[in-house]
Amino acid sequence: MLSNQQLVIANFEDKLKKFTRAVHGDFTVEDDFVIANTNFPTDTFNVLLPKSPTVQNSFELRHGISHFFIKNKFPFSTWIDARYLNDDWKKLMQEYGLKEAERNVMMKLDHTLHVEPRSSYGLKISHVEAQEELVKYEEVFMSLFQGTPEKEALQSYFNAFFSPADLGSSVRMFIGCIGEVAVTAGLLIESKNSYGIYDVMTKEAFRGSGYGSEMFHFLLNQTMDKQKPVVLQASEDGKNLYKRFGFIEVGEMVVFEKKY
Repeated sequence: MLSNQQLVIANFEDKLKKFTRAVHGDFTVEDDFVIANTNFPTDTFNVLLPKSPTVQNSFELRHGISHFFIKNKFPFSTWIDARYLNDDWKKLMQEYGLKEAERNVMMKLDHTLHVEPRSSYGLKISHVEAQEELVKYEEVFMSLFQGTPEKEALQSYFNAFFSPADLGSSVRMFIGCIGEVAVTAGLLIESKNSYGIYDVMTKEAFRGSGYGSEMFHFLLNQTMDKQKPVVLQASEDGKNLYKRFGFIEVGEMVVFEKKY
């Protein structure tokens, strides 16, 4: 049985795999790590994810970093369970110039059997299936990166999508609109052992009106297997919202970034 932290890591690995392969990127899987390289210069989706406190395959790890990121000068990030952050991994971070950028709280809800029906206050939420809906999803997603080089990289990444179906049926993107205006978005991923909620975002001008919370509540109601746990990663400021829905803290994820 997977531990709570392993559930979070495994679901995140599944997300990285799907978002990398959707644009025909390179996804490297080893016992102790995975490397997601989209072949676009985005550290949002180019990720090294350690899965063990021990660096078991140092050659493949260094080869992966050098081939995918050092050679092409792509930015990337490392998301590591704080329990794994020992001297070996710290040394590797220093060697490649990775610097700590943030820490997120790993959280888990045991099941969704008792999630109350969502109440709507004018927010129309749609499953992203058509190209028009994908454009609105991108609009909300990239509003978080205004004025940064990452926005241009993400635009190139999303332009490589043929359709949302490229991600597979286990990945469901949703967009929330007020009238015709996209204001919030969210992502639900089903993996073998859990559901994962990611990227619940609201445009800055519409924050504080409860739209993000309504989107989150909606996502919880979209789980088909109500016995499966739901996992997510939250900022220190955002974790109290999820606690109101019954989520508990199960660990900490440390994010390191490498930019060029």
